[in-house]
Amino acid sequence: MTADYDGVIVGGTLQGREAAALAAREGARVALVEPDGAVEAILWRQLLVQVLSHWGQQIRPERLLGPGDDPEPRLDWAPLMAQVLRMAEMAYPHLGLESLAAKGVDVVVGPGQFSRKPRLVFATADRVLRARGFVLCPNTQVSVPSVPGLAETPYTTLDRLGQWTQPPEDLVILGRSPEAIALAQLLSWRGTRVTLVTRGDRLLPSEDGDISIFIESLLRAAGVDLRLGVTLKQVTYRHGFSLDLATGGPLQASHLWLATNRQPDVEGLNLEALGLPPPWPHLPVNDQLHTSHPRVFVCGPALGGYWAEATDHQDVAVALRNALYLPWRRMTRLGRLGYLATVPGFARLGLTGTQAERWYGSAALVLQIPFGETLAAHFKADTTGFCRWVLHRDGRLLGAQICGPHAEDLIQTVGLILAQNLPLQHIHRLPRLPQSHGEILHRMLDAWQHYRWRPGTWRRDWAENWFNWRRSRPFH
Repeated sequence: MTADYDGVIVGGTLQGREAAALAAREGARVALVEPDGAVEAILWRQLLVQVLSHWGQQIRPERLLGPGDDPEPRLDWAPLMAQVLRMAEMAYPHLGLESLAAKGVDVVVGPGQFSRKPRLVFATADRVLRARGFVLCPNTQVSVPSVPGLAETPYTTLDRLGQWTQPPEDLVILGRSPEAIALAQLLSWRGTRVTLVTRGDRLLPSEDGDISIFIESLLRAAGVDLRLGVTLKQVTYRHGFSLDLATGGPLQASHLWLATNRQPDVEGLNLEALGLPPPWPHLPVNDQLHTSHPRVFVCGPALGGYWAEATDHQDVAVALRNALYLPWRRMTRLGRLGYLATVPGFARLGLTGTQAERWYGSAALVLQIPFGETLAAHFKADTTGFCRWVLHRDGRLLGAQICGPHAEDLIQTVGLILAQNLPLQHIHRLPRLPQSHGEILHRMLDAWQHYRWRPGTWRRDWAENWFNWRRSRPFH
């Protein structure tokens, strides 16, 4: 049996559309199947966080230290939603379905499922799509914890915040997703009484403990009531929510936002035909993004992980090209970006200090510089935050965490250094503008050089011996 397509992309995310555009650009015959409205829902979620974060950047820097004596006026929600809709209309014009169809992508909007009889195909209501390779890029959905009474209550999710006419007077957030953390801070600034409840004892479970404490302090300074390490026993609703906590007594609120872990929205895809039985907290793959079926690959947030919804899209090219060509490309999870849209923003990449110490022991090194040491931060009166690099003592960059102004841009420069495996001692050759936010990266390089040339190291001892010998020689 011959194949109709080189690849079929089972989408529902921006990553699925990116994969289709990439395949068409390289001359492959590809079909894109996605549920109606799924990508628009994801785009709305992302833009809402970005628009609110942009608004938060305009707040006076002294607000970072506490509520102050003059609270900010309450947020006008309707113009904000209008701005999100305008941004959605302008975003990613090259990834619109009409644009993809014009590039040669066979677009199919609607549900479908895998079938293995007689060979693996993807079947929709009126099509049977045969391909050499398949790429799964499904949307995700919030997982509902098995807490008595929770499923029967009218809780909200990030996807439904657009239904608000105004932010509520009080709000309980159940969970610690990156979007929930960022919006908790911003909504609290505008007068909503926000309580964030999670059974985890840290707000950022995948980061070093002191970084999680720093982000927690930002939220507390904004007025957020953090309840960490708390078990929720029961939820009831009667003209408002009542949460029965194992410690601290009952918690009352008019609104409950469910921000727990998201899991792949793959119900109805018949993944059992691929050897992937439920449950699906994430779709298991190897470092080539293979599933247990040799012709099916995965990319996008369905891969799972804390930063799955707020990370880069480098997995798209790996999964697609392994499906279209020979599957030799590998995905390194150590180089994944992550971004938290708080004020200031937090961006991360690669290993944390704790992880590096486990892998490399005493050869791991952590260097950190506060943004207050750069002129650019003082020019804009925005000195809160830090830049941290995790290094190997031989000069390899293993990871970075940046919390401060323009963190989302600075981390991408650091990512280029890590991806190219550039020795840090060569980075000083890169051009730089004085009094820019990029100055902090060069300050980090200076800190690294100070470490390399500190007294007592062989490099410093050799140089001092050289200079002693040179000074002792006669010259004309």
